[in-house]
This record gives sequence, C-alpha cells and structure tokens, in this order.
Amino acid sequence: MAEVAKADVQKAVLSPPDWLRIWRKHFYGQRWGFVAFRAACFGGDNDNDRWTEFQKQFKRIVELPFTRAITQAQEEGVLLPDDFNEARAKFEIQWVEEVPLDGGTLTTVASADSLRAKYAALRPSLDPGLCWDVFFCASPEAVESFENEASTTDETSSFWRARAPFLLAVSAHSESGLEEDHEETAWFKPVFKIAAEVLVESLFTVLDMGTPLRRITRSVLQATELDQSAEQRQKEPIEETGNLDEIWWSMHPSPARLRMRRNIGPIQ
Repeated sequence: MAEVAKADVQKAVLSPPDWLRIWRKHFYGQRWGFVAFRAACFGGDNDNDRWTEFQKQFKRIVELPFTRAITQAQEEGVLLPDDFNEARAKFEIQWVEEVPLDGGTLTTVASADSLRAKYAALRPSLDPGLCWDVFFCASPEAVESFENEASTTDETSSFWRARAPFLLAVSAHSESGLEEDHEETAWFKPVFKIAAEVLVESLFTVLDMGTPLRRITRSVLQATELDQSAEQRQKEPIEETGNLDEIWWSMHPSPARLRMRRNIGPIQ
C-alpha cells in the first residue's frame, strides 16, 4: 500500500499557472509574449556591453514566473505539466533594436508616438500571441533600473517593492477612446512603468481577459520619460497623484493601498 501511495504522489501534476492555461486555450503550439523596443544604450563607449548585460538580466527576470513554478513543483514533490516546457520555449519578447537614424545617444529618447507608428507597422506580421494593445520600451531609465535592482531580484522577491527592474509599457493608442467627460478617462495612462517580473503572470492574464487598458492603469502614475512636454504630464490633480503607484504590479490593490482604504495609515 505504501508503494502505491508513493506512486500516486509521483504521478501528481502541478496545477497549471494562468499563463499556461491561456497558452493552451488560445495559442497552443504558437509563440506568445510581447514586443519591446530598444530606446537606450546608443552611442556610448560601453553601451554595447551595457545592452548585452541588460538583455541577460531582463531575460532572467521576465522568466521568473517559470522559475517559481519549477521551484513550487520541486517543493511539493509533483511533476510539471507535460506542456510546461513547450509553452516556456514558445515565450518570446520580440525586440526591435533599430539604431536611431539621427545618431541618437543615451540622452536622446524616442517619443511614444514614434514608437506607436513603428508598432502599428509591425502588428500585421505578428503572431496572435504577440499582438496586444500594449508594447514595451527599454528606455534609459528602464535600463538603469536593471543595473541598480537586478542583483537583488530573484524568484523569492516580493511584489509591491518600491524599487524594481522595470520597462515602460506603452499603449498602442495615444487616447483612451472615451468621451472627455467620461469618469474613466483620467484612469488612462498611455505610458507607465511596469515591473519586468509580472509581464508573464499579472499583465498577460488581464490582457487576455480583454480588460481595457484604462482600467489596468487606473492606480499607476503616468510615466513621462518618452514625452517631456507639459501637455503629456500626469493628468491627475497634484493632490491625487500621491495615491497612485509608481510601478505597476497587478490590478489588485497594493498592501499600502489597502491599508490606506482602512485608514490604518502608511506602512512603516
């Protein structure tokens, strides 16, 4: 009986993560992931080395959900789903690394609209699992966040950290698509910071659900690095921006936000 019980445990399989369920349902056998643009590390003496190291750390961090699932399976003594490795191998960040024609350097940042135009031209050729209403940008600030925070980021890192390696997430459309007086218009942030480690889990899931981007970005600050003009700055009144998160982790409220709602005060 003991041998039978042991065999049953060995046959147990890890419950598939949400990203695997989505891949099975909509993209089985296909590539899935996102498109990202390089907008940093041009022209400097050591920029090629910086970009190479950035990509190395980015790949490791964006794939942390895969690492967590493997660790969980090992700790629980169960098997990974049969298609886990195939789905993982099909995941891809499709980088667009066009060197600026104007000889741009690290201090010359592409505009959001110029990136949108490039993404719009690219979309017809994308696999369905790579084609979303949001894409990503490795800006100078984003690359620096990896240089500063990657060494302390691994599968044990907790969400909602104040500092984390991030990319800029850019809406494929510059407007929310709503009437100006609609209450959700102010929720829309066309560019925002997103923690790299949540692309596979949190973001992929809510995008697949068809959640409008304005609702996804309701509680995050607008990032201004790609558009420095006053017209493009954060739309919320100054007194309200303090209630918004600087980096997007999830649509779920952060622990600090929950405490604020309960009037307990800020987390020390």
